[in-house]
Amino acid sequence: MLLPTRRTGSDGKDWWKSRSQGGLNRQGEPIGALTDWRGTRCIYALHSRTGGETPPAVVTPGAPLLYGGTLYHHFGHLLLDLSRTYQLLRLFRRSKEPIWFHYQGGLQGGLNAAPRSDSGTGGASPHSIEQINNPLILEWLECLGLRKRARLIRKKLPAAMLVSSSPLFCDRRFVSADFPLAAQAALAPRLRRRLERIEPVAGRIAYLSRHKLQGGTTRFVGEDEVVAAIADHPRIDVICPEELSIKEKLALYRRYPLITGFAQACMNLKFFAPYTQVSEVARQVMFIAGPRSLSSNWVNLDRAAGFGDRLLDCSLPEGDSELQTMAAEAGFQRSSSFDVQLVVRTLLELAG
Repeated sequence: MLLPTRRTGSDGKDWWKSRSQGGLNRQGEPIGALTDWRGTRCIYALHSRTGGETPPAVVTPGAPLLYGGTLYHHFGHLLLDLSRTYQLLRLFRRSKEPIWFHYQGGLQGGLNAAPRSDSGTGGASPHSIEQINNPLILEWLECLGLRKRARLIRKKLPAAMLVSSSPLFCDRRFVSADFPLAAQAALAPRLRRRLERIEPVAGRIAYLSRHKLQGGTTRFVGEDEVVAAIADHPRIDVICPEELSIKEKLALYRRYPLITGFAQACMNLKFFAPYTQVSEVARQVMFIAGPRSLSSNWVNLDRAAGFGDRLLDCSLPEGDSELQTMAAEAGFQRSSSFDVQLVVRTLLELAG
């Protein structure tokens, strides 16, 4: 049985305890493999015998119930934490059965509101993915070819057979060797074919800039100077990913031989861009503003995929960065300073 997301009444500062969701086995115990983790935090975990729920002893045989995981708002988690879905698509791409999801955000009528009946209303199904008012999530499901198959878990769902996967990626913990294979199977076939037809532009590199962002996880102080220094270079294209659709971001990895920039969520799209040989997708050189700005996820993901992408530490000289590094700015969780001239020199050398 799959259980919908419910508020727990826990203190809001521990957001990972504020809700519960997941699945129960025949004995009414939580299925641990369906729970997400970030580091040591268990996200929205069900507790043993949650609410006294017990799956029915007899369930009418029928089609398997496919569970794809949780849809998160943050782009990086949206891409990486749906690994159960990507694994399912390796087996069930041609199936017409819906894939069921938990959803991180609120829904029409509120999170704890009972699903409305759609009989005679002319409105969307109570489980319709269209109740999500987040265009990024809807666009990614369209890229996966799942917008019509995706369903939201709004009530208890008993199943004669529940089909899912253990996570292939776990934030700040591990990446399974299966993740790159599943990611390659994720995009809708039509989109894959369109991307495969893109011809690379020889001799040009892309710099993915964050200088226009007004909020987010990290602000890199000094990126405006980098952009000003390379803006007129004939072989460097400055690209602001937030101005592109997801499909346009994916296309970058087929169009450019080399992509650079400070490590950011959209760089995870490389794992989904289609290729036969690794050389068919862009190499990446990712800048980091000191070791504290490098998540272990980047190392784990690259090792699993075997891309051999490069990381360049652009820390300020020792003693110059202590006062500014990791200081929060308006709209950002933190900010980091870096050696602007080192980044500029590197970009000019890469451009030739």
